[in-house]
Amino acid sequence: ASICLDTVNHLINDIAVMGADPVAVQDCIVCGKLEKSVVFAMVKALANACRAQGCVLTGGETSEQPGVIPAGTYVLTSSIVGVVEKSRIIDGKRIRRGDIVLAVASNGLHTNGYSLVRKLLERKPSLLRKRIGRRSFLDVILTPHKCYYQAIRGLFGLPELHGLAHITGGGIVGNLNRILPKGTAAHIDLRKIRVPPVFAVIRREGRVPVADMLRTFNMGVGLAVVVAPEATAKILSHLKQHGCAAYPIGKVIRG
Repeated sequence: ASICLDTVNHLINDIAVMGADPVAVQDCIVCGKLEKSVVFAMVKALANACRAQGCVLTGGETSEQPGVIPAGTYVLTSSIVGVVEKSRIIDGKRIRRGDIVLAVASNGLHTNGYSLVRKLLERKPSLLRKRIGRRSFLDVILTPHKCYYQAIRGLFGLPELHGLAHITGGGIVGNLNRILPKGTAAHIDLRKIRVPPVFAVIRREGRVPVADMLRTFNMGVGLAVVVAPEATAKILSHLKQHGCAAYPIGKVIRG
């Protein structure tokens, strides 16, 4: 179920940062041997993940490929359709110097950096049982990707909301840069980022350089939200009311 939540929540975040409401998800399940109970469980979990965010699973493709894919292996992919009025698309065009960059907290790795983590676990399998607070490392890295749609949908149309970036592969820099207009840059104070303990464990146990950590992981920032300075308190309050910890981490400058 967790991987189905990852799939759907990631998709919805990707379109929600443009101001879109999710409408429908289509799945594709490819396997070497179709096991009805496994496929049924996946489809049920995908449907439940969609239902939780107010959209629907409209079906898709289930393909059995013996001789191409080993029995017991499943390849799952999904696509999404969302809707937003053209005049209300959030694309970063309104971003200007002096805007504040807010971090909305992630709940862990989300869906990025698992190749690095798998390599680390190959070398140190005992890490799976390492305790991070009250949970095991395995439980922490399997936490489903947080969906932010319900928290940010009430901000759609707010003129002071200038940009949203879903922090996935490429980290904060790679994803925030994509929405910054020409002539601007973002100055992020790394000291202000509230980094969850799991990232410190990965960095220490894998001896991963800071630059690689920032390029690979979200480091605790699930969304970057660019807002007009005068609306900072209002938007922070809205996010808090919807269960999202958020705080300033930088500002937009000339660049």
